[in-house]
Amino acid sequence: MLRLYACLVLVLTLAAPAAAQNTKLLNDTLTNKRQFNLFHPTPRAVMRPMVPDRPGITESPYSVDAGHLQYESDVLRLLTRREGTAYGHDWYGNHFLAKVGLTDRTDFQVALDMYTDTRNYDSADPTATVVAHGVGDITLRVKQTLVGDDDSRWALGLIGYVQLPTGGLVGDGGYEPGLTMPAVFQCTQKWSVGGQVAAHLYYDRSVSQHYVQLTPTLTTDYQFTKVFQSFVELVGYWDLRQAAWRSSINVGPQLDISDNVQLDFGTHLPITHSVDREYFLGISFRR
Repeated sequence: MLRLYACLVLVLTLAAPAAAQNTKLLNDTLTNKRQFNLFHPTPRAVMRPMVPDRPGITESPYSVDAGHLQYESDVLRLLTRREGTAYGHDWYGNHFLAKVGLTDRTDFQVALDMYTDTRNYDSADPTATVVAHGVGDITLRVKQTLVGDDDSRWALGLIGYVQLPTGGLVGDGGYEPGLTMPAVFQCTQKWSVGGQVAAHLYYDRSVSQHYVQLTPTLTTDYQFTKVFQSFVELVGYWDLRQAAWRSSINVGPQLDISDNVQLDFGTHLPITHSVDREYFLGISFRR
């Protein structure tokens, strides 16, 4: 796991100096937009480019412009898993994240699994079959852009959240708070690198206990044309119960239909055991 991170960091480090020679900034908008808030929205002419928190694990450090709404959704997502004789899969329909900009640097977010169908089996024990479906858990989030503005080459954000146990059998079964600190550096107008450190207090309903999971990521994306871009992301999972690394690599294209609409699809592929394989199709838009 550490070798994979080291290799990716080395590649990005060697490439960044040459890319940094292109000093053209991504955005060309107002430097100070603190005058705008929920009730005095940012004018559309000076809104920052839309940067959703999807499709990868890495979040965006940028908040939604003040007074505007943004909607991001897993239109459809499939998770498959197998560990020994146990196996299963989950279907998610419209797992969404809705955001509203409170200030130029702060937004409030609500996430909800609109529909989840989860199935778990064990070929060695047919009585262990578990099938459940319904509306999943609700998550409340607040994002703050700590460093960086519309004309900065890099930015740092902080996201605090709590997942509420509203989903019954398809939910996690307990309160789950967490903190995420994402960052991004714009190497050129088309190429950026980023990552985050995240800590999440998960609840294991099988033993009625909480445990901490750390999730560092490293990601890069490139915009090939005005419409087409793609990303590659390396994700690590450190479960303090097992004291062992798990990891996945996530890839996928994104289509910028307009300044306010983005489509994405792709896959999360396990590198180590005990990581779900995922396939997804999503959409993001704002007003």
